[in-house]
Amino acid sequence: MTERTFDLELNELREKVAYLAGITRRVLDTSSQLLTEQDLSLRTEIVRLEKESDLLENGIQDKASTLMARYQPVAVDLRFLLASMNIAHELERIPDQCLNLVQRLEEVRAFLPVKLPAELYEMISRVKEMLTLAIEAYLQKEDRLASQTIGLDVFVDDLKTLVMNKYLDRVNKKEIDPPLAVFFILLSRHLEKIGDLAKNMAEEAYYLVRGEFIKHLLTSGSRL
Repeated sequence: MTERTFDLELNELREKVAYLAGITRRVLDTSSQLLTEQDLSLRTEIVRLEKESDLLENGIQDKASTLMARYQPVAVDLRFLLASMNIAHELERIPDQCLNLVQRLEEVRAFLPVKLPAELYEMISRVKEMLTLAIEAYLQKEDRLASQTIGLDVFVDDLKTLVMNKYLDRVNKKEIDPPLAVFFILLSRHLEKIGDLAKNMAEEAYYLVRGEFIKHLLTSGSRL
């Protein structure tokens, strides 16, 4: 009976993480809409969802800690609890970055509407894809999806560097108002950070499935 109860509680924890993941997706989708439409009224919904994500993450941490203390799990069950805690933490940090996106848009209110660079639209698309893949890697216990997520991070990093170099150069050439250039650069940094958080989640999912830290495998040159 105890083992059966533990299995049910693990599944309940998984569902809680899945629900938090859904909230995080909604925050990112709303933030994407905010940047595309430059409708600052969307700030209210982003703030509401960010607060909800805080409460959900706290609940997940408490439940996982309680399960570890009560059942003292080992092997794959312990990995699941640790991965769930860490993934919940990364999920909760994404809405924080979305609030930063809101703040950046508010800071250039006088310039709105402004056309975003194509690179930023590409970054938005990539980080949304990474988040989806990382969540599915955890929920499906699929290391292939985790590896795919980590591979996409390189493209997001490159896009951030491209935006930074491009708009610093345009400022030097006096081709753009400096506040706008800073706005684009900061957006790229926040989006790159969201990509990093999705990558961290994928690394946790990989560890959950394989029992190996993918960072160590990448360092040693092992094939994934």
